Amino acid sequence: MKIQIGLLAFLILFSVLAPTLVFAGTTGPSPVPNPPGFQISTTTLTLCKGTVNTVPIRVTNPGQGGATMEDVQLSIQGSKNVYSTGNGTLSSINITGNSSKIIYLPVFVSLNTSSLISAGLAINYQYSTFYTDSETRNISFGIETCPSTLVVGVSPSILISDRIENVTFNLTNNGITPLTYISMRASVPSADGTFLGIQPIQVSSIAPKSTTHVNESVFIYKNATQSFPINLTISYYNGTQLEQVSDNPIVLSSGIINITAASITLSPAIPTPGSIFSISFVLTDVGTSGASAVTATPITTSGFVPYGSNSVFVGDMGVDSQTPVTLTLTAASSLKAGNYTIPIKINYLNPLRENLSTTLDVRVPVTSGISAFNATASGTTRFRRGSSSDLGGLALLAIIVIIIIVVVLLYLRSRGRKSK
Repeated sequence: MKIQIGLLAFLILFSVLAPTLVFAGTTGPSPVPNPPGFQISTTTLTLCKGTVNTVPIRVTNPGQGGATMEDVQLSIQGSKNVYSTGNGTLSSINITGNSSKIIYLPVFVSLNTSSLISAGLAINYQYSTFYTDSETRNISFGIETCPSTLVVGVSPSILISDRIENVTFNLTNNGITPLTYISMRASVPSADGTFLGIQPIQVSSIAPKSTTHVNESVFIYKNATQSFPINLTISYYNGTQLEQVSDNPIVLSSGIINITAASITLSPAIPTPGSIFSISFVLTDVGTSGASAVTATPITTSGFVPYGSNSVFVGDMGVDSQTPVTLTLTAASSLKAGNYTIPIKINYLNPLRENLSTTLDVRVPVTSGISAFNATASGTTRFRRGSSSDLGGLALLAIIVIIIIVVVLLYLRSRGRKSK
């Protein structure tokens, strides 16, 4: 508040002193009479960025010598960011002696103008028929950002890095007149990405109190910063004058997290009703960004309950890292033989601390007796082939049986000989 009051006081003081800064030049046949001692003032102290401001300029002719100021022309000079619109000059105004007139000068202020500017107000006129007077007087304004007729929204607010993202610009006309000849330039910092479409983006018109959606594609670099602005500059015609809007909405970038599971096994391979069994698998992040606070939780259905903790905390996972996970459950004694599916929910946080999840489905075969099934990584089951140890046991058993038979035969044979 103190700064605004100080700025206002400075502008009032400057407006009082400004008329003393004069650059004059009179022309005409000699001797040249003194021009009217006119005065210039304005009640406007601040201008709005990005729009045409109508500035009331009061020109007072005190009637010195009774000369009339003929064909008065006004224009703004000396500033590249503040200038008169149209042909740059407002003309064909006569001011008689001892009178004043207010001239409404349309002045456009560009978006990159500083908060306080000083420009030259050039005035040219004729007097006493044969003479011309040209003067420039300094005039100062405070510059501020004013509410705009056109409001811009951007969605989504989070863009995934290392791929092309579709961005929608929502352009809303809050005014009472149509907006036409809309031209928009969009960009992101060169280190974060690039827009792929043709610039500037053209929109024919937006009706009052309505919204137009403009879709554009932008490629976000793999190493983009976590937050960056989308720089927008939009110019349009509001039915009477040109306006310009600048906006810099902030968006966030996040990499792709893709957690997959492999090597899914059950122990024992086929649980029985009432037994305790475990599900083991290996988690791998095959995306472009690491995950944190990873947990694995079985979504238990009727007939299965966790044995011990409800979930397993995995922790942080980097890109291409692997982490083994084992969950222990109990099969209800009332289960019937058959194949069951147990979903396992993998929860994690992305770099933006958003809570995300993926689900792994594991098929669990249950039997009432001993079987030789084994759960596979895809969640299906298949028979386990006989191993070399199983064949060795059978061979040993066969040898023992043969030895017993041979011993029995030898025993019987020896008794037969004794009986003879």
